[in-house]
Formats: sequence, structure tokens, C-alpha cells
Amino acid sequence: MSESDFNKLMQTIFQHGCYSKAGRDATEELVDGGESALDAFLHADGDYPQSTLHPRDVADTISDVFCQFAKRWSDAIIDRLGKIGEIQTYWALGSAKGQRSIDVLIEGLNAKDQYSRWAAAESLIRRRSKRAVPTLTAALKDRSSMVKSAIVQAMKSNRVFRSAEALPALRRIIASKSMQKHSPGTWKTAKEVVKKIEAES
Repeated sequence: MSESDFNKLMQTIFQHGCYSKAGRDATEELVDGGESALDAFLHADGDYPQSTLHPRDVADTISDVFCQFAKRWSDAIIDRLGKIGEIQTYWALGSAKGQRSIDVLIEGLNAKDQYSRWAAAESLIRRRSKRAVPTLTAALKDRSSMVKSAIVQAMKSNRVFRSAEALPALRRIIASKSMQKHSPGTWKTAKEVVKKIEAES
């Protein structure tokens, strides 16, 4: 495909969005273009085709395009992390396959930005990676309540993330007056997870 073909597909994508068949079909065709298509999409960053979609839908559409590329070309997404950005890359890798992407997401839990760490945690949870469980357990100590909340919710809903090793960190969350006051939902869920782990032990 030529650059002109890529531009036409991007126009269709931003005209219809990721929630329409036309938008999804155009995204699939764009992804077929591989790394050249990804580079064209990145080159358009900040100057995407005009759209009448709601800004939230535009953001979702951009995110979806990266996720679709990650499904097929995860290495290309990883290799362009610096251009795509941490948050968008980590979120997209939730749709990827392969151990390299898991390694990148695990490393993402050490990112400076809390939103990047949250995106990495959410994607590891979506991937249901057993190899990531010890790292996610350790991330219960993260200073961000968003990261802790994502992991605690995952432990509540999926047994694969629950382990006795998580009990000390979960009990620290329960003992925290700050968590009880500012993140009551996470605090309550942590109590529920502790009961589940104790019952399963």
C-alpha cells in the first residue's frame, strides 16, 4: 500500500471511529500494512484527519488502532515505545501476545508516571499472565491508589492473581487510614480478597 492508501484509510477511521463497522474494517486494512502503516499513523500524530466524532471517541479510536497493531505487530509497537508514549504503548500491549510484551509490561510497573504504571498493570491483568503475578503482588505497595485498586480488583475477580504472598500487602492496605478515607472501595475490596485467600489456603 502507498502513503496515499494509508491516508485514505485513516480518513475513514477518523470519520467513523472504532465503534462502527466501517471504522473497524478500515483499521483492519490499515494494520495489514504492517510497520509502514504504523509509521504512517505515527507520522500523522497531532495532525490526524478532521473528525466530527466526540473527543472521547477520537481518543478511543486512536487507542484502538494501536491495540490492533499490537495484536499483529507487537514488536513494532514495542520498538516505537519512545514515539508512541508509555501509557499508549502499555495499554496497547494488553492486546498483544508473546513473552517480550509481558517483559515490557512488567518493566512498565517501574515507570515514573503513575498512569503508565496503571496502564501496565491493567494490561498484565488483561493478559492473565501467571508469570506476572509475583510482580503484580509486589505492586500492591505502589504509592498510587490507582495501581493498587486495579490489582486488588483483579485479585477479587480472578483467582489466578490471588496468593498467600499478597496477604501482608493487602493487610497494610486495610490498616491504612488514608486508604480507608480516600479509597474506600479499594479498602473494602482488599478486605474481601483477604477473606478469599484465607478460605482458599
